Amino acid sequence: MNDTEPLATGVTLARETIGSWADSFYGLVPNLIVGLLAMILFGLLAYAVKRLVTVYFRRMGRQDLGLILSSFSFWGVIVFGLLLSTTIVFPSVRPADMLASLGIGSLAIGFAFKDILQNWLAGLLILLRMPFRRGDQIKVGDAEGTVLRIEPRATVIRTYDGRDIVVPNTTIYTGTVIIHTSQKERRVEIDLTVGYVYDIGKMTTIIENSLEQVEEILTDPPPQILCWELGSTSLAMKVRWWINSERSAEVVTRSRAVRAIKEAFEANDIDPTDPQLIYYQSTDGASEPGGSPAASTGEAKTEEVVAGPPPPKLTISQNDPEAEKPQDSSKAGTLLIDK
Repeated sequence: MNDTEPLATGVTLARETIGSWADSFYGLVPNLIVGLLAMILFGLLAYAVKRLVTVYFRRMGRQDLGLILSSFSFWGVIVFGLLLSTTIVFPSVRPADMLASLGIGSLAIGFAFKDILQNWLAGLLILLRMPFRRGDQIKVGDAEGTVLRIEPRATVIRTYDGRDIVVPNTTIYTGTVIIHTSQKERRVEIDLTVGYVYDIGKMTTIIENSLEQVEEILTDPPPQILCWELGSTSLAMKVRWWINSERSAEVVTRSRAVRAIKEAFEANDIDPTDPQLIYYQSTDGASEPGGSPAASTGEAKTEEVVAGPPPPKLTISQNDPEAEKPQDSSKAGTLLIDK
């Protein structure tokens, strides 16, 4: 046998194999063209569906929900188009087999991307139930600020000092969230202590007059000045008032109220900073430690209240993170609505 015969046989087999491949490819060309056209059409359809979902939810005032659902719709149409195009190109492939393979693959992907899928689902549930909205001021754990946006994986919060915090959606969905702007008004309070030597009625009148000078404090419900605790050397008082629920209102009213009370105390010669020494008037006219003048003499003490100067105006820039931010969506579609 000639030594070149095995080589010629191998070349012949290779040519026949390549020829069969070429024939198969040429036979698949029409299917490839149809499958490619189908994939292009499904791509355009996916983009159109994404756009429609985005516009619809934007008009409904649910921009973040539209973002996550439009992305889900887009990839759902793309995957369906890919499966259909594959069956067109390879007619022997059955859709049931592909779906079974896809199910096994998605299970493996689910285990691999467990945290991502949990955050995505938590984000979807948050957006569906919407306990808070863009622009709401909330506190989640140590993170406190204004909600910038709710993304599929996390919620972005801008703190009052201008920093952004990315909080995973599972943390928000399974944790405790304090929503400062869930209602139109909320209450603010401060504590102070005064010596027993001072008349309670006079102290209450001074504080009430001071709060009346702060226009940002709501008059309905009215402010409250409460005697809160009897200390060994001083009386603890709690001053409470209602404001619009935004953080800026709390900052402004707290600053102006504290300043107004302090200046009113000065105008009436009251020093509540050191109530450790308390004096009463003895029978011989000397001042001795012990109790109040009214208690020692048995006479009611009446003093004129001097009004302090009104506190200066305090404004917060709209560029400040503490300033009021308009909510993007209506509270009527949230868990915050009063039933």
